[in-house]
Order: sequence, then structure tokens, then C-alpha cells
Amino acid sequence: MLARKYRARRRRTKHGAGIAEFGPGILVLVICIFFPLVDLLSVCLSYCTIMVLNYNQVAQAALIRASEAADPSGDIKKGIPDTWRSGMGKFVNMTGNINTDVSYRNGQQESGAGATDAQDVIVRVRTSITCNPFLPIPFFFGIPGINAPFPLVVFQEKQMENPDFSQQ
Repeated sequence: MLARKYRARRRRTKHGAGIAEFGPGILVLVICIFFPLVDLLSVCLSYCTIMVLNYNQVAQAALIRASEAADPSGDIKKGIPDTWRSGMGKFVNMTGNINTDVSYRNGQQESGAGATDAQDVIVRVRTSITCNPFLPIPFFFGIPGINAPFPLVVFQEKQMENPDFSQQ
């Protein structure tokens, strides 16, 4: 009987040390683990939505003429980003504007039965956006994605449907 009382007393003291340490412990866990994890998840969400924007831009750029793709008020640089901003772009905490660069490069030479040795053309679309963190955590120094703005740059290539459109 005496051993049983001794074991019960050993498990939990009457001084409340466990309750006194819970407050600071939960505060450290929330500030050092939970909030940064939420910020990193928002970085992942921002990157994925910007990937969707860039994929739509490169798919459209592969279909139209180079002069239309380079137009600052055209579909690639203005139309698709404006539509994206009113849809999926609402979930991205952006700073500034969306920067889109369109360029072209030569691909492989096509040759075969009946072909006229046409040159493939690859369109490259580079989209860059600067984003703010979801929950800025006050640290003494700036950490991009946690308490400082962070740049996201997405780059994709696609073969042009009509290689002659790259020269116009």
C-alpha cells in the first residue's frame, strides 16, 4: 500500500510545474513552428498558382505570332495575367506587377520523307512575381517567405505550332 501511494505521488507533484511550463512551451511552438509552417505552405500555394499562370501563357504563346506575344497589351503580357489575377491570383499576396518575358530559340532540324528541312522553334516564357508572406513573423532579421518579400520566377518552354510565326 505504501509503495502504491509513493508511485502515485511520483507521477504528479502538487506544485503545478507542468501547468506553469505549458504556457511558454505552447508560445514557443506556435511562434517557432506553427506560424512559419503556415508561411511556407503559402509560399507553396503561391508557386503553384504562378505555375498555372505561366503554363497558360506558354500554351498561348506557342499558338500566336511573335509580334502578338511581345505586345505589352496583348494576351500573353496583359490578358492572361489580368484574368489570372481576378481568379487564382487572389490567393497570391503580390507586391507590384507581373513581369513576363517571351523569347524564342531554335530547336531540332526536321528532316524525313517528304519534309522540307524545317527548323523547330521553341518559345520560352518567363514569369516573375514578388510576393509577401502570409503571416509576417517579427524576427530581428529578414527571412524571405517568413517576414520579408520573396521573388518567384517560373520558366517554361514549348514547341511552336507554326515555326513561321516566330519570325513575325
